[in-house]
Amino acid sequence: MSSPQPRAALAKGLVFVGAATMIGNGAAYLLSMVAARVLVPAEFGALGALLGLLVIISTVGIAMQAFTARRVAVATADRSTVEGETIRLASIVAGIIIVGGLLLAWPVGVVFQIPFFAVATGIASIGFVIIGSAAMGIAQGREEHLRLSWAFIANGVGRATGGVIGVVILQSVTGVGIGVMLGCAVGAFVSYRLICPGAWSSAIPKGVPAEFGHVVHALAVLFTLTNVDVLLARIFLTEDQSGEYAVGVLLAKIAFFLPNAIIIVLFPKMTGGRSNRTVYLATGLTAFVGLVITGFSFLFGNLVIRILGGAQYTELGSEAWLFALEGSAFALVQVLLYARLAAQDTRAVLAVWVALAILVAVVALWRHESVADIVTTVVVVSLALTVVGLIMDRRKTPAVPIPLEPAE
Repeated sequence: MSSPQPRAALAKGLVFVGAATMIGNGAAYLLSMVAARVLVPAEFGALGALLGLLVIISTVGIAMQAFTARRVAVATADRSTVEGETIRLASIVAGIIIVGGLLLAWPVGVVFQIPFFAVATGIASIGFVIIGSAAMGIAQGREEHLRLSWAFIANGVGRATGGVIGVVILQSVTGVGIGVMLGCAVGAFVSYRLICPGAWSSAIPKGVPAEFGHVVHALAVLFTLTNVDVLLARIFLTEDQSGEYAVGVLLAKIAFFLPNAIIIVLFPKMTGGRSNRTVYLATGLTAFVGLVITGFSFLFGNLVIRILGGAQYTELGSEAWLFALEGSAFALVQVLLYARLAAQDTRAVLAVWVALAILVAVVALWRHESVADIVTTVVVVSLALTVVGLIMDRRKTPAVPIPLEPAE
């Protein structure tokens, strides 16, 4: 951008969206911190597994936002028609997920030892998230940053507030599921009314579902990789150990999300293969943030764990830095993967699938006796994938921009 006016608009957008992101993510952490104090470790381990599962499924919502934003931004004719089509598609996808959640709730609950109703209501909440994400994608495509920010806050705070009320009243994982579902429904309603009231279409063009499916696939593998460890911990560790692991994952998520503003600001400059320097800058800044978080966690691990999970988890303090390093390494993977996805480099997605397979195999067949076993395995795999990403980025590939949102 060469003129001051676009730069000022971009700066305002970054301030609005950045603040909204911090509020929304902060509300999510508040839910986990309250639940860690209300639930016993075994129950909190079940909640950690449920939330990890929901984050993976919520890939569909983030894909919907990215997909919608691109379609709205490039619309050359009647933009309202495109907006109606995406809202209709979002509603259909939401219905499929809600029905699918009811069908899968029992087997998923048995495998991960989570109550049936908690799984069913938790997955249903993602259906509402998808509708809210489509509305936010419309605001993003229009570059209406203020409305996008308010919608993001409505969705994040609504979800967290519902979950906190549910866990305090019912003091169970099921209470969290019910509360989160109701909160997400409120967030979706507010987003729709705020951004695109009345948007609807009677039909969806032929190629639209396939295009949406491509974006979902590109994001699903990254989300699965960054959240599968808490599910593995629930399967292979004792209930109390899985509760400890779920607290450690809170720190990993902070380390993962904290540098998200870097990729949000610099990603547009990565598209089209315009500058390798941009990728290196984003990688360097993300690595710096990760080193700060990891170093702080190494020095003050007991304090960090006490703040996140309470006094009952202070034994985890000596391993806190490992979780910080895990989240920081995945933040680097995100930067490098998105740089390749911006150029439509399919090898990048394949590399993450390979890393996911290796991680699951190593934990399932070998390293699953303790919290440290699993988290160190995740760290090694994520750092190795970072190295692979750096190598792949040095090789020039045909560049085709693909709009993507940072993982959660």
